[in-house]
Amino acid sequence: MSAARSGDRPPVFRFQYDNELDQQRAAALSWTVLLAGGLVLVTAVFLPLLRGGGYFRAGNIVYLAFSLGSLLSYWLIRARRLRLASLFFVTLLFALATFQFGAFGLSARAVVVGMAAVILASYLLGTAGMLSAALYLAALVILAAYLGVRGARLFPLPLEVQPGSAQWMILDVIQILTFLLVLVAVLGFQARGLLRYARTVQRTARQLETAAVVSETAAAATSLSDLLNLVVERIREAYGFYHAQVFLLDQEGRMARLQASTGRAGEALLARGHALPVGSQSVVGQCSARRIPIVVNDTLRSETHRPNELLPDTRAELALPLMIGSDVIGVLDVQSTEANVFSADDVRSLQVMAGQLATAIDKARLVDQLQARAIENQRLFEETQRNLRQVEELTRRLTREGWADYLQTRRAARGLGYTLHGEKMQRDTSWTSTMRQAYQGEHSVVVRQDRNAHIAAIPVVVRGEVIGVLEVERGGGRHWRDDEIEMAEALVQRLALALENARLYEQATLAATREQIVNQIAQDVQQAETIDEVLQAALVELSSVLGASRGVVQISPRESAGPGGGSPAALADGRGED
Repeated sequence: MSAARSGDRPPVFRFQYDNELDQQRAAALSWTVLLAGGLVLVTAVFLPLLRGGGYFRAGNIVYLAFSLGSLLSYWLIRARRLRLASLFFVTLLFALATFQFGAFGLSARAVVVGMAAVILASYLLGTAGMLSAALYLAALVILAAYLGVRGARLFPLPLEVQPGSAQWMILDVIQILTFLLVLVAVLGFQARGLLRYARTVQRTARQLETAAVVSETAAAATSLSDLLNLVVERIREAYGFYHAQVFLLDQEGRMARLQASTGRAGEALLARGHALPVGSQSVVGQCSARRIPIVVNDTLRSETHRPNELLPDTRAELALPLMIGSDVIGVLDVQSTEANVFSADDVRSLQVMAGQLATAIDKARLVDQLQARAIENQRLFEETQRNLRQVEELTRRLTREGWADYLQTRRAARGLGYTLHGEKMQRDTSWTSTMRQAYQGEHSVVVRQDRNAHIAAIPVVVRGEVIGVLEVERGGGRHWRDDEIEMAEALVQRLALALENARLYEQATLAATREQIVNQIAQDVQQAETIDEVLQAALVELSSVLGASRGVVQISPRESAGPGGGSPAALADGRGED
């Protein structure tokens, strides 16, 4: 993983700035001020060793002031005043360049210092600062060239060390090397920043691609399990992580249970039902409890990281909460084999992805719930249909049995029926072929039309059971129209309802009459005072009600003597009287 690590810079150049670019600029400026200030201070110490006049005394003061100004710039950097430190140090450089142009004219050391100031201004102050610095340097060069042509200097200090002498060359070498090193340091930091920017762009591109993949996967996944398995694999591949996994909280919110995990280690963890208590001393436990990202950039020095024997190479771990509103539903956990691998940018980008994943999980859960409800509703519907069919079959059977009992009571085994010829009504239980077709249910309405007659047979249906058929016939050329058939069907439905109500009424009346007769017989029998009177009253009443011409009643327990001195058992064996 090409993420920035906290160990890339020495501790002295670590600064608490909000963005990575300011941190890089602060580091570059720190290198520059310390290097330039130190080497210029060496020059100031070296000057008294050379023979010189007033110039060297004045130069010594200038160089000492530059060194002190460099220290002040470094203090401003540490105080998080980067802009002010940049302006102050670039001003120092131009002050030194102005002094050297004024004292030495158009010299190499002055040009090097001026170029260092322009390059540093372009890096620290942007385009406006670079243009201002370039214009100032151009003005200095033009002024120094003009004064040089006229044989004058801006600061005409007496020089006992002549240009071209060994002492003069030593000063040139020290100052030129100093600011060449400054230029190399600035250019090196610029190149390093460009390289880091390229890596950041590349990493951002992968992250955006992975974010798009998460959205596409969420749209294409058919279930929550498929979604999580695809997402953790894509995250691991895009970032180059050692391991990636997703935990989801249970309904009680007490345990974070592993739902998807990469590699063979993930298969083993899933097989044993790996879970961590919320709030436990682990990265996942702390993340799910505190609802914030938990970063462990060195697992060997962390008390939060819980080692796992299946993942022995983990050196850094990052856990991100999966949030829906203010509720945490799970944790996205990623691990790396490199220490100090998770930068602030990585945490932010992964946090955005975790938000997308949480939304996708919530939607997938909703889809699963809807599918489960649909399946349950389908099951209930099918069960209801079966129950309705059973109820309908029971209703039909009861209707069929009810009409069978009614016809038996009416002693009409062949059924009830009437035929109307003109105005003459007569009983008739015969069935035509058209009526049989309608009764057997081959067609709901059977219509037969020929030259002599036009017949329509309509089944009489009560609670789904066909109990009879109504057939109407008319001659001549009058065919049955659809509206006439529909009206006939409506009338037959009313007929069926009336027949059923009449049957129920007759059976209820008959049952009430029977109950009344039974109660009357029981009352008459109970009024008798002796057994003989009871037997005689019962025989008379039952024979009268049932229309019997003869009735017999006998009372003879098994242990008593039967008629003629023998029991019923003895009579059955032939041992009674002949």
